[in-house]
Amino acid sequence: MKILIIDDHSLVREGLQAILGRSDFGAEYLEASDAATAWRQLEKCPDIDLVLLDIQLPDSSGMTLLSRIVASRPNLPIIMLSADHDSQTVSKALELGASGFIPKSALSDILASAIRLVLAGGVYVPPEALKKSVEPNRQAPVTANIETFRLTARQLDVFRLLVQGLSNKQICRQVDLAEATVKIHVRGILRVLDVSTRSEAIVKVSQLGIKIPEAEEQPNA
Repeated sequence: MKILIIDDHSLVREGLQAILGRSDFGAEYLEASDAATAWRQLEKCPDIDLVLLDIQLPDSSGMTLLSRIVASRPNLPIIMLSADHDSQTVSKALELGASGFIPKSALSDILASAIRLVLAGGVYVPPEALKKSVEPNRQAPVTANIETFRLTARQLDVFRLLVQGLSNKQICRQVDLAEATVKIHVRGILRVLDVSTRSEAIVKVSQLGIKIPEAEEQPNA
């Protein structure tokens, strides 16, 4: 596996490799300190499996580079790194195609598990940003609630885990369903929400201020 680390601080790049070196990834690490170097690495190495991308770069916005990479290689998972992780920034990154967003303050605690989640097809969102996303703004009216989308009780079980960023395999273990069944529910949820990806689903939850009930509050199918 090849992981491209894009950050303008050499100590951060070295720190990321040290953290990941304690895991069992067995990865080869490529580095870039700016957008221009990152792009050359991507062109030279079409077999890169994952990108860790700082949101602030000296020659470009990380968001701009994110958009460019997604347009060129839409299937390449990208995890954004940032000191700021307010819900608007996280939502913007996911909307542009990021597969995850990790606060730099939490790197040593969650980096390896977040990467495993993303490589398994999930989306990693900081818990604090997710909490803000699923709770409506107190100063603004709620524009939608989960009942609006007429999900079945089982779809709601899956939806609750999907917006937490869990992959299909993780969801099927949580709700005791076959993975093929979970995939069917996920496709149905995305269709109902009128989105095409899990990231877009999380963004829509944030934008609409949708409040998701706890398991004991779920409606009957």
